[in-house]
Amino acid sequence: MVFCRDETVLKEEAPYLVRHHALKESENRPELFHYHDFCEITYIESGSGVYYVNGKSYEVGAGDIVIFNQEEPHGWEVRSGVMDVLVLIFLPNLLAEQTNYYAEEYFHPVFFLGSGFQNRIEAEDERNHKILVLMQEILEEAKGSESGYECVIRSDILKILILLIRYFEKQDSHYEEALAEKRKKIRRLEEALNFINENYTNTITLEQVAALSFMSPTYFSAYFKKVTNRSFSDYVTFLRLNRAKELIARGEDSMTEIAMKSGFHNMSNFYRLYKKHIGPLK
Repeated sequence: MVFCRDETVLKEEAPYLVRHHALKESENRPELFHYHDFCEITYIESGSGVYYVNGKSYEVGAGDIVIFNQEEPHGWEVRSGVMDVLVLIFLPNLLAEQTNYYAEEYFHPVFFLGSGFQNRIEAEDERNHKILVLMQEILEEAKGSESGYECVIRSDILKILILLIRYFEKQDSHYEEALAEKRKKIRRLEEALNFINENYTNTITLEQVAALSFMSPTYFSAYFKKVTNRSFSDYVTFLRLNRAKELIARGEDSMTEIAMKSGFHNMSNFYRLYKKHIGPLK
């Protein structure tokens, strides 16, 4: 078995992509698995095949949906000459707002992984057609790029994820327990998160925010990353870069002023981080 990373790059300003693929039996490489840092929802339009993931194999046909979470290696094998699929990929923080980044944990499919998790939703499920219609609308909106299309796309992806939430809630008897546990963990960080969100342009330390949660810095650091999937420093950087991007779009300040207003006090560090996470500054 060979593992490789999918090199598809999603832009920060448009962290999603939807497209048609014609997978060919002549190009089968069932020993080749790939993984990526985005979530994937695939609707089988026609044909048949098998998807392999987490030691399981799923036979799929027209109308089925398969879901892959970020960093989840998977492979496929076409059994019908050609298998036509419609694929939606998106970064898991697509729907996260600057002030509630941690809310993304409720909305991307990785949240639902558990003993009863199945990567395939069979065609007979009533939600599949609704998801297909939303994916088709996303495709048309992306092609047309009319005013407000980004809002429509984000709204449609949110609708798809809510449909998935309802599906997995129905399938997994432990869903409510998992959700309650997640909310409990977030509430324990709530005061620290509010403080960070309100003060990220200033100098804030791990010791400060750990004290707000009545934890030692070491324990807080590990706990924060477990709940948000980002380290404390990465989260602060995320907020600062979002602020910088907003100020750059306004075009009212110099680059030095933007860096300072966003919480960066070292220009070389600002340029380095902006290029790494968003792209080169023009």
